[in-house]
Amino acid sequence: MSDHKRWILFFVMSLGLALGAQYLLDALGLTPKRPPAPDAAAELAAEDEGGPTKAFANDPNAPAAFSPETGTTAALTADPAVPAAAGTDVKLVPADQLVLGSTNQPTNPASEYRIQVQLAQRGAGVRRVILAQHQTELLDKKDRGTPLTLLDADPVSFPDAFGPPLSLQVVVPRKDELPPAVYSLGDNLWESVPDDQGRIVRPLEADPETRRLEGEAVVFQTTVPALGLTVTKTLGLRKGVDGLELGISFSSDKPQTLAYRLLGPYGLPIEGEWYNTSFRDLFFGKINGAVTELETKTPSDVLDKEAQGDPIRTTSLPLKFAGIENQYFAAFLEPDPIPASPELRHDERTLATVIRPTADKLKSEVSVVVESRPLTLTAGTPVAQSYSFFSGPKTAEALAPFGAEELTAYRKGWQIPVIGTLATYLARNVIAPLLDQIYGVTKTVAGFLGGQRGSYGIAIILLTIVVRLCIFPLSRKQAIAAKRMQDLQPQMVAIREKYKDDKEKIGRETMLLYKKSGVNPMGGCLLPLIQMPIFLGLWQALNNSVALRNSPFLWISNLAAPDMLFKFPSEVPILGPYFNLLPFAVVALMLVQTKLFAPPATTPEQKQQQQVMNVMLLVMAVMFYKVPSGLGLYFITSSLWSICERLLLKSTPVKPLLATEAGAIAEGADSKSNSRSRSATPVKEAGGWRDRLKERLDQVMEDAAHDKTVRNSDKDRTNDRKRPTKNGGNNPPDKKRG
Repeated sequence: MSDHKRWILFFVMSLGLALGAQYLLDALGLTPKRPPAPDAAAELAAEDEGGPTKAFANDPNAPAAFSPETGTTAALTADPAVPAAAGTDVKLVPADQLVLGSTNQPTNPASEYRIQVQLAQRGAGVRRVILAQHQTELLDKKDRGTPLTLLDADPVSFPDAFGPPLSLQVVVPRKDELPPAVYSLGDNLWESVPDDQGRIVRPLEADPETRRLEGEAVVFQTTVPALGLTVTKTLGLRKGVDGLELGISFSSDKPQTLAYRLLGPYGLPIEGEWYNTSFRDLFFGKINGAVTELETKTPSDVLDKEAQGDPIRTTSLPLKFAGIENQYFAAFLEPDPIPASPELRHDERTLATVIRPTADKLKSEVSVVVESRPLTLTAGTPVAQSYSFFSGPKTAEALAPFGAEELTAYRKGWQIPVIGTLATYLARNVIAPLLDQIYGVTKTVAGFLGGQRGSYGIAIILLTIVVRLCIFPLSRKQAIAAKRMQDLQPQMVAIREKYKDDKEKIGRETMLLYKKSGVNPMGGCLLPLIQMPIFLGLWQALNNSVALRNSPFLWISNLAAPDMLFKFPSEVPILGPYFNLLPFAVVALMLVQTKLFAPPATTPEQKQQQQVMNVMLLVMAVMFYKVPSGLGLYFITSSLWSICERLLLKSTPVKPLLATEAGAIAEGADSKSNSRSRSATPVKEAGGWRDRLKERLDQVMEDAAHDKTVRNSDKDRTNDRKRPTKNGGNNPPDKKRG
C-alpha cells in the first residue's frame, strides 16, 4: 500500500473514531440530558416585587443615581420644584402575569417564540430576558440544558434615578436659565392596562406589510399630575425575533414642550471570567450616510471618562443603535424606523452611564441613555415614538431584522488595516457560513447513525481541511521552496567555510547560488503573507461563533472555552483553575515541524536563533493557554496537515553545482565586483520602468556573455587535450594550464 493510501485510510479511521465516540457516549446515556425548562410562573411568584425600597441599605457598592445634566453619577437631590410622580395607588399585578414569550426550545425558531421576557410593573421595563435556544455557560457538565438568562435586572438593584431597562425620565425645560426639571418614572408602579377582554397580556396580530408574525404585548400607563401628562408604554414580543417592540406615547391636557430619557439594557452576565479579558463592552452605532460607524468602549473607558466629568456621548450623527455586548451576545436599543435622514432622528444625544461600579472596572455594569429631541405637545393630541429592543445572539440571522449585522464582526485586539478588513469580510461572508453548512452535513450523517445532533468539532476539522485544500497550491510552493533551501544547506556551508573571513563575498556567493538553483529566499515570507487574511478570517470566525458555545467534542464540554481536561486542586497562578491540554499539543506539533523540516544550524548565530525559537514556543503555550478549544482544534488540524504535506511532498531536488560552475560563479562574482569598483560612472538610483527594464536587460546580457566565456574556456581545455601532434599523437596536457 502506498504512503498516500495509508494516510487517507488513517485520516478516515480517525474521523470515524472521533465521530463515533461522541454518539457512543450518547447511546450509553453518559452525556447529561437537557433538563426541562424552569417554570417561569412559579419562579416569579416566589420572588418579591418590592422594588428599590429594599435596595442598598448597607451595601457599600450601591450605585449612585445618574444625573444627565452633569453626566456624572452624583446622587440627585430633592428639588421642591419637581414633585413626585403618581403611581402610589396602582394595583399590583402578580409578576407571573407579566411574562411574554416562552422558554421552551423552539422546533421552528422562525415561527415560534425564541425568547421569554419578564416585565417589571415598577418602572414599566424589562426585568429579565431568557433565551430559549441557548444555555448558560457550561463549566460543569451537570449544568447542561439550563436556558441562558441574558439580562437580569433584579428590581432590588434598580438604580434609584431610573429603574429597570427601558424605564423613563421626563425632562421639562425651565425659564431663567434654570436646569430642566426631571421627573423620574423608574420608581413608579405603573398601571397594567387590560384589553377589552380583561387580559393583561394581549395578543398582537400579524403584520403582513412588515412581515411581522403574531405575538403578545403588555400596555403600561402612568401620569405626572404636575404636568397634566399621561405616559403610555407598550412592550410587545413577536414570534421569530430576538427582541421587543417598544412604543412610547405622551398625551397632555395643555400645550407644552418636553423631552424624555430612555435607559438602555444592563444586567448582561459575565462569561469566561477565568479565561476572558473582556466581559462587557458598550457600543454606539451611528449613521453616517450609507455607512454605520461603530464605536466600542470598555466599562473601564466609561468609568474613566465619567470620573473626568466628560462622559462618553454621541451627538453629531443620528443614532442607529446603542447597547452592551459580550463575546457572543448583545442587547441594544434602536429607533424604529431607523432614521433615513438627520431631520427624522429621535435622539438629541446618547450617553454612556455607569449602573454599578466595581473594584475591577472591566466587570462594572454600564448602559446607555438616549435623550430625545424636544417634543411639542398640544392638548388632547398624543405624540408617539417607537423603538426596537434587541436581546439575543450576535448572529447574522438574529441581527438581520434589526439591521445590525455589523455586530457579528470580531472587533477585539489589534487589527492590520488592509489584511484585517479582508479577514473580517472572509470571516463573515465565507468562513462562518461554510462552517454552518459543514455542521449540517455532520448532522445529516449523525441522523443515519442514530444521533440527534451534529458535531462542531468534526465540522472544524473538515473546515480546516477544506481551507487547506483551497490554498494547497500556495502551501505546496512554500513547502517546495523550504525543501530546496534545506537541500542547499551543504553548499551554503561550503561557501561560508571557503570565504569565512569575507562576509561580503559570502553574501554575494549565496545570492548567486540562489539564482543558479532557482530558489527565491523571500518566497517563504511572501506566501504566508498571502495566506494571512484566510487564517485571520478563520481565527475570527471560530473565536466569535455563537454555535461553538457549549458545543461538546470528546472530553471538551465547550468548544468556545478552553478544553479543561481536569481541574487543579487549587487555582494555579497564570494558568487558572483548569489544566488545558490542547495548547501544549499545538506547541508539541510546532516543535515536531521544526525538528523535521528546519534546516540545521550552520553558524552559532543560527543555532542561538533556533534555541530562542524553542523557548518562544513554550512562551506561546502560556500566552495561548486560555484560547477557545475550537481554535486549538483548528491549529492542531492545520499543523498535522502541514506535516503530512511535507512528508508526502515529491520535492524537486536541487541540482548540485559542479566544481567548474562554482568556480565560474566565484570568478564571475569577482570580475563583476572589480568592474563595478573600476567603473567611474556612479550607480544611478532606480528611476522609471524604462530605466529598470534597461538595467535588467544589461544584466541578462552580461550574465550570458560571462556564461559563454566560461563554456569556451572549458571547450579550449578539452580541444588542447585532443589536438594531434605532428607525429600523430595527442599533445600532453599543458603544465601551465594543468
